[in-house]
Amino acid sequence: MASAFAVLNETLPPPGPELVGITALVAAAVVVTAFAVPADGRRSVFYRANFLGTLFHEGGHALVSILTGGGVLRVAIDSPESGGTWSREPSALAAILTIAAGYAMPPLAGLGAAALLHRGLVPAVLTLTLAAMVFLLLFTRDVLTFVVVVAVGAIVFGALRWAPPWLKNGVAYAEAWLLLTSEIGGLRAIVSNRFQDGFGGQEDDAAMLARSTGIPGFVWIAAWFALITWAVWRAVPLLWP
Repeated sequence: MASAFAVLNETLPPPGPELVGITALVAAAVVVTAFAVPADGRRSVFYRANFLGTLFHEGGHALVSILTGGGVLRVAIDSPESGGTWSREPSALAAILTIAAGYAMPPLAGLGAAALLHRGLVPAVLTLTLAAMVFLLLFTRDVLTFVVVVAVGAIVFGALRWAPPWLKNGVAYAEAWLLLTSEIGGLRAIVSNRFQDGFGGQEDDAAMLARSTGIPGFVWIAAWFALITWAVWRAVPLLWP
C-alpha cells in the first residue's frame, strides 16, 4: 500500500457534472428530510446520512477542547441529529470556543473538502475522513456511537482501498456536500424547539453560549446560518466542474 504521504498527494481526474449533480441532490434530499417529518414519524433512508454531520459536529467540540488545552471524556451519538461531547476546559474562553465549534465544524470541513477536491485530491479527503473517525473512536464509550463511527470509517476505507475512481469521486463529493449542508437541519431543530418551548429552558449550544457570553442565542444561531451560507457559496464553484 502506498505511503500516507503518497496517498495524500494522489490525484484523480475530475468527475463529470452528472456525478457532481447527483451527489448535490442527495445532500439536498437529506436537508429536506430534516424539515419534512412524516405523520407516522418514520424517516427516509436519507435521514441516516445526517450521522456524518453529527459526527463532525461532536468531533469539532472534541478537537477544539483539546487544542485549547482541555480534555475529552466521552463523545456520544444518540441519533442522526443528536449527540453529546463531555469535556473539560481550562478557561471560560476555551469553553466558549469549544461550544461554538460544534455547528461551525461541518461546513468548514465541507469547504476544506471542496478545496481539496477542486485540486483532484480525492484520496486526501477520504484519508482525512478516516483519520477523523479514528480520532472519534478514541472517545467512544457506547455501542451506537461505536457502530456509527466504524460504519462511516469502513465505507471510507473501502472506497479508498478498493473502489474505482468514479466511486471514489462519488463518496468524496457526497461527503463534501453533506458536510456543507448537514447543520441546516440541526439549526432548524434549535429554532423549532425555541418556538415550542416558549424561548425558555433550552440546553442547546446556542443557549449555553448565551449564558456564557451574554450574547443572545439567536445571534449565535444567525452566525452559524451565515457561516453555512458563506461556506456553500465558496464551495459551489470549487465543486462544480
